[in-house]
Amino acid sequence: MNPIFILVGPSGVGKSTVQDKLLADPVLHLVRAITTTTRVARPTETEGMDFFFLSPEDFQKKVNDDGFVEWVETFGRSYGTSRDELNTKLAQGPVLMITDMRGAHSIKKVFADTHIIFLDAPREDLERRIRERPGTTAEDLERRLKRMDEEKSSAKEADVVIENPDGSLEMTVRKVRDLISASLARRVH
Repeated sequence: MNPIFILVGPSGVGKSTVQDKLLADPVLHLVRAITTTTRVARPTETEGMDFFFLSPEDFQKKVNDDGFVEWVETFGRSYGTSRDELNTKLAQGPVLMITDMRGAHSIKKVFADTHIIFLDAPREDLERRIRERPGTTAEDLERRLKRMDEEKSSAKEADVVIENPDGSLEMTVRKVRDLISASLARRVH
């Protein structure tokens, strides 16, 4: 079975940007497990490409039917990784995904060949990035900053921590790419 690489870290650290760059890398052949959520799709998002969108009732039914490897409720919305989705993507290649630390541990309990990569950055960089995100409300900013310390404290639970301070995105992507490449190379030999 293919391995799973999970990016975790505080809000604003660049998880989605790093993931997008690695998924576009033709050498790694990574696939993304698509998250299921109860939040409403943004105008730029497509069902089945960005997320699977479910009503809160349908999401809860799937939880009750043990249809998720991991799920969490955050900021009033539910997010989860479907067992079927993860198994389908694992059949296609190594999986790269984003969860929180609790979700990463839940996945690692089921899939032993899971690598947890914690992305971190200085607090002031994270705060500025969140503040500058389009559509960030004062309430949203306050909520994310409150959660940041908890998220940052979970770094010690990861397999590796990679810093992504302002101005170092390409270096961060290269470090994560090298880590994944080395892990995949060890599997071949």
